[in-house]
Amino acid sequence: MKFFKQISLLFLMTSAFTFVGCNNEDPDTVGPTIEITNIPDNKEFKFGEDLFMNFMFTDQTGVYEYSFEIYSKESLPKEFTVAEKVFDLNGYFNEINQKQTVLLPSKSSTETYAEGDYVIKVKASDINQRISTYYKPIRIVYPVAE
Repeated sequence: MKFFKQISLLFLMTSAFTFVGCNNEDPDTVGPTIEITNIPDNKEFKFGEDLFMNFMFTDQTGVYEYSFEIYSKESLPKEFTVAEKVFDLNGYFNEINQKQTVLLPSKSSTETYAEGDYVIKVKASDINQRISTYYKPIRIVYPVAE
């Protein structure tokens, strides 16, 4: 009887270590996946309009922070820029949709920005400090005068 108790105890301990040691999840080695779902590449926007962006972030361990900025692809003189804006999600999410709007300035007598190719740069971080960067090319021009 003592032999059966020892065998049973050994079997239970082996089973417990087997279940605890198994982890079917792959380790997190990459940052979040980033998409701007409402803007196709090279879409043209007009100064004076709202530039609306719908960001989609996904990550197996959870996205907790993102940022975006807009700048000229060619570093044009008098380029329009949006300095990097960082957003803390106040938690972490495996999938989250975020919306941001930027008002593109109208032409004025005191300020005229360069028309041309611009880039929306989006960065996102997951809870393991893995960072991804996403670039979306767009065009910004002045509306045709009527």
